Amino acid sequence: MPPATEFIDTVGINVPAHLSANEFLSLAREGMIEEEHLRRFALAEFQSQEAELAAYGLLLSRYPHEVPGGFFSFVGHELMQARHRMVAGLAPSLGMSPDEMRRAPRLEPVRRFTEFISWVALHAGAAEAALLARTDFTLWCNTCAVLADVLSEAEQVPEVAVEYIGAYRENPPEVADGVLQVIEYGRAQHEPDQWITRSAVRMEPMLRDWWRAVATTS
Repeated sequence: MPPATEFIDTVGINVPAHLSANEFLSLAREGMIEEEHLRRFALAEFQSQEAELAAYGLLLSRYPHEVPGGFFSFVGHELMQARHRMVAGLAPSLGMSPDEMRRAPRLEPVRRFTEFISWVALHAGAAEAALLARTDFTLWCNTCAVLADVLSEAEQVPEVAVEYIGAYRENPPEVADGVLQVIEYGRAQHEPDQWITRSAVRMEPMLRDWWRAVATTS
């Protein structure tokens, strides 16, 4: 039986390529991020959190064993911490009401992302869902680390936006390393090897489209 790390290698997270394709980050480097870009980012992030919070809550209920349950509980806690930062900091600084954000229409790539996350919550095995989360965190945290540094040099970007994005800077070891235990758990429960990577490999193009959507204001 191959080690759990081979599944991470199979997904093949190419962070430099993901960063170079990020249109929002490109705008930031050109000094072209305006408040409307930040508002689109905040709304898309808020709407994505809605789906993710529900998804990891459902995954915890589906897999209450301490190994996957601990992993999904941690991810849910991290998401809720971000939600508090959103409603108490970023959203009001941009003149956005959380109640209005809940009712706002979704950009098509955001809708696809949230539907994908919801499918994972309902159908994925524990190892599959955990590897998806690790891939998501790896791409997201690396992007936010670079983006926060770039935006900190932009006079027109409010500090609260830089702080919100910068709070994602570190990829928690509970996710980056904890996934290995969940993969081992899933395989012990006869989760098919070919299913473990099937959702994670879709995350990079999903996030690429997500960032492209929030970078577009016209």
